[in-house]
Amino acid sequence: MKLSDAKIGDMVLGFFALSQCELIPFTGGVRLQLEFRDASGKVPGVMWNEEAEMAYQQLRTAEVVKIKALLSSYKGTPQLQIEKIRPAKAEEYDLTELLPASESSLEELEQTVSELIELIEDAEIKNLVNDVLSDPQVRPRYFEVPAGTRWHHPYLRGLAEHSVSMARLAVKVCEHYAYLDKSLVIAGALLHDLGKIDELTVGSTLEYSSEGRLFGHMVIGYELLRSHAIKLGIADDVNIKKLLHMVLSHQGKKEYSAPVEPAFEEAFVLYFIDELDSKLNAISRIRNKPENERQEFSEWVNLLGTYLYLGRKEPAEDPSKG
Repeated sequence: MKLSDAKIGDMVLGFFALSQCELIPFTGGVRLQLEFRDASGKVPGVMWNEEAEMAYQQLRTAEVVKIKALLSSYKGTPQLQIEKIRPAKAEEYDLTELLPASESSLEELEQTVSELIELIEDAEIKNLVNDVLSDPQVRPRYFEVPAGTRWHHPYLRGLAEHSVSMARLAVKVCEHYAYLDKSLVIAGALLHDLGKIDELTVGSTLEYSSEGRLFGHMVIGYELLRSHAIKLGIADDVNIKKLLHMVLSHQGKKEYSAPVEPAFEEAFVLYFIDELDSKLNAISRIRNKPENERQEFSEWVNLLGTYLYLGRKEPAEDPSKG
């Protein structure tokens, strides 16, 4: 049973990612505050006193658990009352089935990336892109990790989906502004977030790695891309240097954590289409949240610096009335 399908009063039995496990003291005892996730959503859970303490010792390092629980309501919010719970064995579940994922399949994304690479006309840039994305240490992660953990494309295959979307935009922009170097813009779109393969981790939740927090994906991506360019003997090529600059500058401004700011047309284009694709994905996700179904405005959105106007959706009229 998916969490989103469960109704109040249902008994829920199955494997779920455990994204919170916190033992909280209160007057008279302790409670174990839990949060369970699958690809459809998340639901909090709770256990009390001796059972809570015993379960905590078993669960504090668990990523996935098997539960039997009654779905109840607490202050109007669904909550699982745990009857049985244990850590799951690795062979009992597929973690990728318990996390949200792109609507585009792995096969679709791989095929589209291959087609976009064929549009790159510069031989050395194409060689570099192929070399990076065929690296067995890179390719599986490139097509698995999210593009973020909160605002945009925060789901499995999100990085590849975001990169493909940007590369498609790049093709259109280069058709309109024919003087742009199409090879640079397409390659920049496909590789701009390359460092996220090491910046982000896929576990029971999508989180930042230690390397990601210490160095950031732009530096990680630059170093990875440059190491491949050195291996191919093309690191001193002017267009390769421009591509490396685009990876470092694609967030546009130093106050947005970019080590350097865009210095030529293709770098600016990459920054603009990254802003467009990431923000439209974030807006779409905010608009489609169930809690916003009948709201005129969203809550304050830090990413946008505003309340997003959603347009009030009036409930359908009851034909039995009036």
